[in-house]
Amino acid sequence: MSGHSHEAVYEGGYTRLQINRMGLWFFIISEAFMFLALHAYRLLALGTFKPEDLNVSLAWVMTGVLLLSSVTMHRAEKAIARGHTPGLLRNLLLTMGLGVAFLAIMAYEWSIAFRDIGFSSPYGSIFFMTTGTHALHLLSGLFILALVYLAARRGAYRSEDHWGVTAGALYWHFVDVVWLSVFLILYLV
Repeated sequence: MSGHSHEAVYEGGYTRLQINRMGLWFFIISEAFMFLALHAYRLLALGTFKPEDLNVSLAWVMTGVLLLSSVTMHRAEKAIARGHTPGLLRNLLLTMGLGVAFLAIMAYEWSIAFRDIGFSSPYGSIFFMTTGTHALHLLSGLFILALVYLAARRGAYRSEDHWGVTAGALYWHFVDVVWLSVFLILYLV
């Protein structure tokens, strides 16, 4: 049980919060399998080949930006757990700003990769498919965090009741972890 005695208990003895948590974890696991399939395809189709003109330095910068966004997202969670809405709002804005910065850097990287790697080469098609799928997930994460931000501005979260923040943070951290796997498989292997 979640500790909220006023929560209704549904069939099977689960509370709404427990059902929400299970649903989010099932969703994250299913998304993880999709990226696993993309990574397996890359390794099976090309082995460890990667083009020499792949911009690994820029990928390191993008990785740093996303890791920093996980720190600010964690700080947002901790702020609301203490009941500090201004800290939540500030850190959500920082997280979203870092997410936008990541996408801007990726757009720049894509402009280089279109020229140097090409979209129709075997590596290029895998590269753009995988990084594009990740970018769509990151955009989804930004949308979710924007909804969390708007709800927080309306006072929707309290230290004892902030599932929306937790759910948004879990998804954001998932997107960040996925990037680490993309970075490893596409840029380092």
